[in-house]
Amino acid sequence: MAALIQNMRPYLVVGKSCSFTWPPNVLARTCMTSAKALPSAETGQEKKPLYPPVVPSLTSNSEAAKKYKLELIRQKIASLPSPKDKITALLQQNRKAHMLYALGRRYNVHAYQQWVTRTTVVKQLPESVTDVQVDDRFEQVKSQVMNLILQERHYMKRNDNKWREPYRFGVVFTKELARLLTTAVSGGVPHLATANIIHGAKVEYCWPHTEYWCQLLDQPDIQILTHHPLPQYCPMDSAASIDGEVPVYEWSPRHLAIFERTRKRTIFPGFKIESPIQCGHTQFRVISKGMSREKFHQDLRKDKTGDQLELRIMGSAVMGLFGWTAAQAFYRGFTWYQDLHYPITSQVVLTDGRFFTFGCYQLNTLSLQQEDNPRRNVLFFQESQPLYDDIQDGQVVGFNDDVLRTLLQVLGNRTEPLQTEWGPEPVPFNPPTRFNYHLGDTQENLFFKKMYAPHLRKDLSSERVVRKLKNFKDNRLGKNIGSGVTDIYQLESNPSVRKFKGED
Repeated sequence: MAALIQNMRPYLVVGKSCSFTWPPNVLARTCMTSAKALPSAETGQEKKPLYPPVVPSLTSNSEAAKKYKLELIRQKIASLPSPKDKITALLQQNRKAHMLYALGRRYNVHAYQQWVTRTTVVKQLPESVTDVQVDDRFEQVKSQVMNLILQERHYMKRNDNKWREPYRFGVVFTKELARLLTTAVSGGVPHLATANIIHGAKVEYCWPHTEYWCQLLDQPDIQILTHHPLPQYCPMDSAASIDGEVPVYEWSPRHLAIFERTRKRTIFPGFKIESPIQCGHTQFRVISKGMSREKFHQDLRKDKTGDQLELRIMGSAVMGLFGWTAAQAFYRGFTWYQDLHYPITSQVVLTDGRFFTFGCYQLNTLSLQQEDNPRRNVLFFQESQPLYDDIQDGQVVGFNDDVLRTLLQVLGNRTEPLQTEWGPEPVPFNPPTRFNYHLGDTQENLFFKKMYAPHLRKDLSSERVVRKLKNFKDNRLGKNIGSGVTDIYQLESNPSVRKFKGED
């Protein structure tokens, strides 16, 4: 009581008769001040607070309220059990996003691609790739690659004019080259013997950046997936990962013909989340017609053609590998609010059928919207080199051994199992290959009942059930099983339905 009177002394009114004037706000503030825990003279320790901490209002627009809402979102996302639930919770709303593509055709687009992905470029391949030994089968593979070049360029005669375009030849040659190299090297490289090779899979990834969203839409020509991930190229606290130079793009993305569009946000690395093989190893990308060397020689001056083309190829490697690797990180349980605690790596080979460019990407962070985040993503990049010079009199002239050796080193880069402190291996999901109508609601048939038997779902209304049965034709019975169904109560008594369910 003495502490209370001492705090209220400035509010004493002295007149003919002494009285207290206690405004409501002063009374509440004074009572809270007097109720603070003071150190006890006996124990010398502070008592526990009597009231819970004061938190900002969720309906307020203050900075403290925004930070508090963000913290609640982080706690909610972190409490979800599986990566699929986290992705579903983060991508519920449709928002406007800048539509990005890996192969940019605008001038100086590489600076924006580095800035929006926070990627620094090191113009050399990492030592873990250059130290791979490939001398045991090099001569055998070299002769096979030279025969492949002659087959596609010299002996193969195609009447259609579209096959004369560099892009068309690059697609066919790249697919055959990837098949040849993975088959020839898989005997001494165990991770390629069990790898999964996907052609033309779509890759989509979205992320918040500063005040807007970005949505990447990509489709690499070939993806190689392995059971275990690639090792890191550099530590996460190295000079390149912390102090790497990242250009700042201060203008609007509209200057690069990058516009906003309302679209459903998606995250998809090219394979389903139930796939048993989820670690990306290498991508093969064919440079399109808009980035061909012939077009650059026609449009730009010769002294700037090579530099500008290399910058655009480097930007496409940055954007494509960032989206592919970041989508894999989401499949492992990381989000924008739960950043990586170990790096994720991937590789790329860009070619037009003759010139080859190599890149190795290391993803160090997903939280690109946080200003106090010192991490940078790193791209190790090697400029383009020709695989051969020309074909004369049925012979390959000027074959470059260094390009083939680097290509074998990139494919032969061995994978490593995830360490124990990094997290468990992804659990494979193997659904049944067919749906047996004669079985009940067992665990094996639940997946296919939802996919191929929607009329058996309990959450559909009676009108939708009748409409689906009328439009559903069973090939085993040879007729529409719901042709005589007019009401929901006739489902149980209809003989075709009972036979279809296996009851008769």
